[in-house]
Amino acid sequence: MALGVAAMLVTGGTVKGNEFLERLALYVPNRIVDTFDAFTLNLGVGPVIRAELMATRAVTVGGSYGFSWKAFKDYNRQYGIGVQDGWYWSLATIGEENMRRERVVGTVKSYWEAYAGFPSPLQRIYDPLEGQRDYWQFGGALGALVEGEFYIHPIEGLDWLAGFFFLDPKGDDLTFDDFR
Repeated sequence: MALGVAAMLVTGGTVKGNEFLERLALYVPNRIVDTFDAFTLNLGVGPVIRAELMATRAVTVGGSYGFSWKAFKDYNRQYGIGVQDGWYWSLATIGEENMRRERVVGTVKSYWEAYAGFPSPLQRIYDPLEGQRDYWQFGGALGALVEGEFYIHPIEGLDWLAGFFFLDPKGDDLTFDDFR
């Protein structure tokens, strides 16, 4: 078997064989990255007051008012710093929001979200592959002058679990092309 693997590496092998070797070689790094994808941890400081409990964006209780400078480790591999400014309130299934994220550095994506009523999962901001926010997350946030957010992402959790069986339903595993 070792000679077969060596022959595939030297001669190029088949596309399927190379794909399997790539998945095998990057197995541990991809499991680590998928583990970090499964949660959000954002920390901020500024004139803000906030309290929130969330069981998806559709079922949220709480509110926020003010702005804060934040360090982000957020959904869809958003890492960096930026400013979050605005307000929102939510009582179970209804709410109102006017929130923006701007002046971002790193892989953090800026956005402006404004709605009244019920948030729709069909909005582009909630796209599971490219969106800035996760509609299905659950967790909470708390703060007054200093704030913290912690959320779990169920879709990323399924991607993490599938990864142990060499599957990647979200299509975000690292490949050798990412290092070229």
